[in-house]
Amino acid sequence: MLYPSEPYSSSTLSEILYNMISTPNPTDKASKSQKSLDEVVARIKQGGIPNLSCILPAILNLDGKPYSLEKHYQFESLFNVYMPRRTILKTGRQVGKSTVISAHGVITCATIPYFRNLYITPLFEQVRRLSSNYVRPFIEQSPVKSVLIGPETENSVLQRSFRNNSMMQFSFALLDADRVRGIRADQVVIDEVQDMDGDHIPVIRETMSASEWGTMKLAGTPKTLDNTIEREWLSSSQAEWCITCSACKYLNVSSVNHDLIAMIGPVRADICEERPGTVCAKCFAIIHPRNGRWIHKHPERRLNYAGYHIPQPIMHIHYSRPDKWAELNAKREGMGNYTHEKFLNEVLGESSGAGLQLVSMLELQAASNPDLKNNPRDPSTNCKDDMLKKYAHRVLAVDWGGGGEKGVSLTVLAVMGITATGLIEVIWAKRLLTPHDHMAEAAECLKIYRMYKCEFITHDFSGAGVVRETVLVQSGISPSSLLPVQYVRAASKGMFTYVPASPTHPRPYYRADKTRSLLTTCSAIRTKKIRFFAYDYVSSEDPGLIQDFLALIENKTTTAAGSDIYTIQRNPAMSDDFAQSVNIGALCLWHMTGRWPDFKTDKYSVTREQSMESGMSGWNT
Repeated sequence: MLYPSEPYSSSTLSEILYNMISTPNPTDKASKSQKSLDEVVARIKQGGIPNLSCILPAILNLDGKPYSLEKHYQFESLFNVYMPRRTILKTGRQVGKSTVISAHGVITCATIPYFRNLYITPLFEQVRRLSSNYVRPFIEQSPVKSVLIGPETENSVLQRSFRNNSMMQFSFALLDADRVRGIRADQVVIDEVQDMDGDHIPVIRETMSASEWGTMKLAGTPKTLDNTIEREWLSSSQAEWCITCSACKYLNVSSVNHDLIAMIGPVRADICEERPGTVCAKCFAIIHPRNGRWIHKHPERRLNYAGYHIPQPIMHIHYSRPDKWAELNAKREGMGNYTHEKFLNEVLGESSGAGLQLVSMLELQAASNPDLKNNPRDPSTNCKDDMLKKYAHRVLAVDWGGGGEKGVSLTVLAVMGITATGLIEVIWAKRLLTPHDHMAEAAECLKIYRMYKCEFITHDFSGAGVVRETVLVQSGISPSSLLPVQYVRAASKGMFTYVPASPTHPRPYYRADKTRSLLTTCSAIRTKKIRFFAYDYVSSEDPGLIQDFLALIENKTTTAAGSDIYTIQRNPAMSDDFAQSVNIGALCLWHMTGRWPDFKTDKYSVTREQSMESGMSGWNT
C-alpha cells in the first residue's frame, strides 16, 4: 500500500531536511550532522529515494553515534517508502527488533506532520521499556533534537509528541483492549504479539478506522504452532533470508524447514565479520549473510501483508563474534536446560509444538452422549416433553457473533439444562449464518426460548452485547428473562458476581472472570459434569460445534517481577463460539441452583463465598 500522496517524493523530503539543516543556532551535534544531511538531500535531488534508511544517520543517534542499519540490514525493508498495509516480523531474541521499530516510529513522526503512531505490548513494563529505553534516547540524542521537540511538546512514558504535531502513543493490552478504545492512530505497532490474544487485534485495528494511512506492524518471538504470531505469519508473504554459496552456488534458505540448522557452523577462534560462523548447508563452506536477500514464499501477498523471519544466526552480532557464536551453539546443545523448543523459539525464531489445550478431543468425545443427536435445522427434535422433564432448569445461552480478524465470527445458540443431581447437558445447539441480520437472530432466539420453555436467555454482554439485548427486548423478550454476562479478564471479587444497576450503568448484569470460568467449565467437561449431544465432527470442512473447545489454549506470560500470568487464548485458526456459549450457560445454571461443581468428589457443593456470589436476590426487583 502506498503512503498517501507519496510524501517522500524528491520535493517533499528535500523540504523537510532543508528545514532541519536551517535550524537557528545549531548545536555541535547538529553541525556535525549537516554533511550527512547534505548528502541525503543530494541523493533526493537525483530522483528521490525508495527507502528511508539512508536518512537515519542524519536524524538519529544511538549511544552517541549516528544510527544506521549497517549491522541490521535485514530490517531495511521496514523503511520502504511503499509500505504494505500489514507487516509482521517473526524474530528470535536479541536481533535488534525493538531498536528498529522504535527508530521507524521516530523517523515517521519526524518526517510526516500530524502522524500518529500507536505502540502496544501485552504488559505495561514492556511498553514502558520500549518508550523509555529505545524511543526516548533516539529523540534526546538526535542531532536535530531542537527541530523534533521543544518545551511545548509532551515527553512522557505513554505519549511523546513532536513539533510538527506528530505523536507517539504507548499502551498495553494483555487482559483486554479497552485501554486503546477511543485512541486515533495512523499506524499501529504491536510488539511481543505472541503474548497477545488474537481477539484483541480487531479492536486495536479500529483505532485506524478514520486514517488514510492505516498501516499495522506486528512483531514478536514465536511460541507454539497455534499461537497468534504463527497464524499471522501464515497469512503473510513469509519471506526468508536466502544466501547463495559462492563455492557451490547452493541457495541456503534460513528456515528450519529448509537449511537453517545446517547453516549453524562449528565454533571457531577466527570468527569475525569477514569470516562469519554461518556455513553452506550443502558444501559447508563459509557463507556471509550480508550477501543474502529476501525471497518471499508468497510474493503475491507482499504489497498487502509482508512477513519477515529473522533468526539469530543471520544477524551480525551473533555470526561475527566467536563468544556469541559459541553461546548459540551451546544453547543448541541444551546449555542451561535450554530445551529444543526454547532454542527453536528464542534463537531461531521458529514456532514449535502445540499449545496446552484446556480439553482434549478424547475428553470431548467421552463427554458426548451418542444417543442424543443434535439437528441444528430442526430444533423440535430434542424438545419433547418426556425429554425435557428430566431437567430442573433450562436456559438458552447465546454467544453473539459479528467480529473477528479473519472474516466474521458467528452467533451460537445452545439450549442447556441441569438435572436435580447437578448434571448439565447441552440439549441442542446451532450456529446462525446471519451475522449481520440482528432482527433475524433475535427472532430465532425467541423461537428457541419458547420452544424449549427456558427460564432465561443468558448472553454475552460484552461489546455489541448491549445492542443485541435491546434488539431482543424489541422482539418481545421480557428484560426480566434476560441474564447478561460480561467477561472480564481478571475479576477481583469472584468468578461470577452480580453487578447492580447504577446511575452510570442502568442495566444490572453479571461479571464473569473469563479465564477462571473457562477453566472451571473445561474441568467439568473432563469429569463429565457437563455433557453434550453426540460428537458432531464430520470433517475439516464440517467440524461441527463441539470441536470449538479445542480452540481454547492456555497461555503463560511472565511479568517483569517474575510472576506468571495465565490467560486463555483462542487458536486463531479455529472458532470458539460454541465453547463461549456453553461457558455462559453453565455459569448461569450453576448460579441459579447454587450447585457449583466440586472436583475433589463426584458431588456438587456450594461454598459460602460461592453462595454469596451466585445469589439471585435483587435481580428482578
